[in-house]
Amino acid sequence: MSKTQLNYLTEKFNIVGKDTLRIDSNEKITGSAIFGTDVNLPHMLYAKILRSKISHGKLISIDLSHAKKITGVKAIITAVDFPKVKLGLAIQDLELIARDKILYKGHPIAVVAAETLAIAEDAVSKINVEIEELPKLTNVDQAMADQSISIHDDVKPLAEPKYKVNNLCSYTNLKKNYDEKIFDKCDFVLEEKYETQMVNQVPIEPHACAANVDSSNKITVWTSTQSPFHARGGISTALNLPISDINVITSHTGGGFGGKVSGVIETFCVLLSKKTGKPVKLVLSREEEFEAGTPRPPFKFIIKSGVNKNGKIIARKAKAIVDTGISGGEGAIWANIACLQLVGPYEIDHVFTEGFCIYTNKQPAGAFRAPGTTESAFAVESHMDSIAKSLGFDTLKFRLINVWKEGSEGATGQIVHGVGLTAALKKVAKMIDWNNVKLKDNQGIGIACGMIPSVGIHSSAATIKLNEDGTITVITGATDTGAGAITGLKMIAAEELTLHLDKITILNADTNFTPWDGGSQGSRTTYASGNAVLRAARDVKNQLFELASKKLEISLDKLTLKNGKIFETNIPSNSLTIQDICIYSQFQFGGPVVGRGSFVADWPPYDKNTLNGFALFPSFHDPSFIAHACIVETDKDTGIVKVVKYCAAHDVGFAINPLGIEGQIEGGVVQGLGYALFEEVHTDSEGTVINNSLGDYKIPTISDVPIIESAIITGFYGSGPYGAKGVGEANIVPPAPTVANAIFDALGVKINTLPLTPEKILDELSDR
Repeated sequence: MSKTQLNYLTEKFNIVGKDTLRIDSNEKITGSAIFGTDVNLPHMLYAKILRSKISHGKLISIDLSHAKKITGVKAIITAVDFPKVKLGLAIQDLELIARDKILYKGHPIAVVAAETLAIAEDAVSKINVEIEELPKLTNVDQAMADQSISIHDDVKPLAEPKYKVNNLCSYTNLKKNYDEKIFDKCDFVLEEKYETQMVNQVPIEPHACAANVDSSNKITVWTSTQSPFHARGGISTALNLPISDINVITSHTGGGFGGKVSGVIETFCVLLSKKTGKPVKLVLSREEEFEAGTPRPPFKFIIKSGVNKNGKIIARKAKAIVDTGISGGEGAIWANIACLQLVGPYEIDHVFTEGFCIYTNKQPAGAFRAPGTTESAFAVESHMDSIAKSLGFDTLKFRLINVWKEGSEGATGQIVHGVGLTAALKKVAKMIDWNNVKLKDNQGIGIACGMIPSVGIHSSAATIKLNEDGTITVITGATDTGAGAITGLKMIAAEELTLHLDKITILNADTNFTPWDGGSQGSRTTYASGNAVLRAARDVKNQLFELASKKLEISLDKLTLKNGKIFETNIPSNSLTIQDICIYSQFQFGGPVVGRGSFVADWPPYDKNTLNGFALFPSFHDPSFIAHACIVETDKDTGIVKVVKYCAAHDVGFAINPLGIEGQIEGGVVQGLGYALFEEVHTDSEGTVINNSLGDYKIPTISDVPIIESAIITGFYGSGPYGAKGVGEANIVPPAPTVANAIFDALGVKINTLPLTPEKILDELSDR
């Protein structure tokens, strides 16, 4: 722990650390908040995408003649209107619109702009497309084995194993003190297979965008996005346009959960606006969200562990296979993360794990809250219960024997700090009454834990300017996708400058005037953007002290800042308000007060010899640690499972806004219960999504959700503001294995594939 962090422990906080309502609550409650779907501009046109109805084929021709004759159609774009550019974060393998080949059902072929949405839809139906159908690969086993079909002939894998794997996008392996013979020295060895499903983020608001290109070719985009700067970069790259010509403004965003990090539809709107000279709006339908979004991809796992008689895990060998669809721009990263997360937050001396990212003819894989971690946690934590029960160990005790402690060495050689996992496990066990709970015959109890880093590799910056009425304006590129994280940034600025919250205004998410920010992703807003705001506020504070010292003719060490005033410590009446100092600065000395702060974190040190292949994530920034427990009630006749009690304990380092954290925990648990029990995007052998509506794709309702008891654990500090760590993703990591382990405890049957449906439970009971 740094000296700076130690100082935090002695401070008395006035703003941070206290429950605070979200700053946008009035706008949301009254309905005055402007979301992406609400944006309307004068003379605006409406866009609609023509999408492929097959999964794999050669694009022979596109006949636009009939569509162009329709009154009200103003422009149609196809691949010929785009530069030959491929996009992607980890690997550049994605063309936004089909050029020579159709790669998945839902692949954009053409986009129409018309005076009304009805006209655009009619025009789309009149476009004639000739496609020569090709053999398709719609599951990873088929894709890895079939040597006759290559989904991407012109893309080289990021890394490869020493043996041939077909349709490979990337490969990662982690090896630490490993020899296959190590299992011979173990008292007990268990190998299992697990699978997780494709799920959609299902934000309440679909993707929505409007764009306008003015007479000077300056571009303004209004979009529902988690990262305006990533959207701007994507537009620039896809259309070969200067960054300086593009301004992206983020509207209120009705949820994202990772599905709105990367921009696609923005590029279509910009190009159509360029062609027509009018603003163009595009809103995806719910069917398009399911059929052509960027969902959490399916995973397959093989995990093998060797344990000694005392319950200590000696060795682990594991493999993760990611079905990345037609693009590995994000899927390759999830395979890399899974490779590390298959070790879990456990001290294991001998490790060999692999991560494979495999192309299939399905929609591109994307991010969904803790990608690569949530899936791996289901395999790891279910496997932990299998081992413990096989050896006769209490599953809580088995975890406590093996979890990381302060100063433990992770699998890549990283020394971990701020480890609150033991505290979280003990806390959640107390909440659920682990040792004394009286269960009914049809009930079971389960526990699971995990960790996820606070992503620090995307940088953030903030500017704070002092106004002549003593208020301040915080300018940040950070976005808020509905979770309320911007409230925490306001609290940090208020805390540092000892001002009431109503004296702080935040301007954010407009790329023309805010500094660069990595966006709302990776549990990073409070952690990274918060650090930038903290540094900018301290820069302002330093300037205020310098100015007060000069004006009052008192040395710096004799001044105190409190309640918006700087005063002589021993003579409080000898003081200046922040407003006084601002006016003095602006009109007499020094000029306007403007504070600046930036933040980006290097990777924590690790042993580079442990990782081979593609490894964008080699170690973990300030992990948050979590432990969940639940009680389920089961029905052996129907297979139906009901969660009757759910408890969650989260190590957050320092709680900036406890009320906001509780909301995050509860929201993540609800999403996790849906992932555990019933959510799944179903595709047939043709790659068709067969449950493409909220009528057929079930998400949790109030009847599915128990009362969720949450506990916030502090004191295990990270390097975020005041020792804070990330919060947004950790909450969805343990629910699936927690519920699976409770079902295992109740019925004695093990379900190794998600979701944990009644049909699977009945099948296992029947087999037993």
